[in-house]
Amino acid sequence: MNIRAIENSIIDKLKTDFPEVLVEGFPDKPSEFILLHSIGALLVHYQGSNYANSESLGYIVQDNKKEFSITIVTRNLRANQGAYEYLDKVKAALTGFQVDECTKLMPTKDFFISENGGIWQYGINFTLTTTNIQDF
Repeated sequence: MNIRAIENSIIDKLKTDFPEVLVEGFPDKPSEFILLHSIGALLVHYQGSNYANSESLGYIVQDNKKEFSITIVTRNLRANQGAYEYLDKVKAALTGFQVDECTKLMPTKDFFISENGGIWQYGINFTLTTTNIQDF
């Protein structure tokens, strides 16, 4: 399963579970992103991956642990529909969610990104594992 397909599956899951906010892939030009939505946004992007050593002889077969981050953008921190609430809700919604041909999503960390003019940004990262097989 390729990166874009996995990202799209995560976006579709979040759109279903959080119809009240904007859910989309992280913008190509993040510095130009302006939160226009009245509540907030969930922005999904690929962070990178690690590859295990191959245990096979003659060809490469290895586990590939991929990491995806959801950036939570809200207009408040603690109040109803704030950053803390969405961190907990996103963690609950995605923990154990399984994309085809991958292991279940597992949270790995959450973190503060920034606050600017009352717009709060936090991130929460998840990993899943796919299999990388040498192309013949």
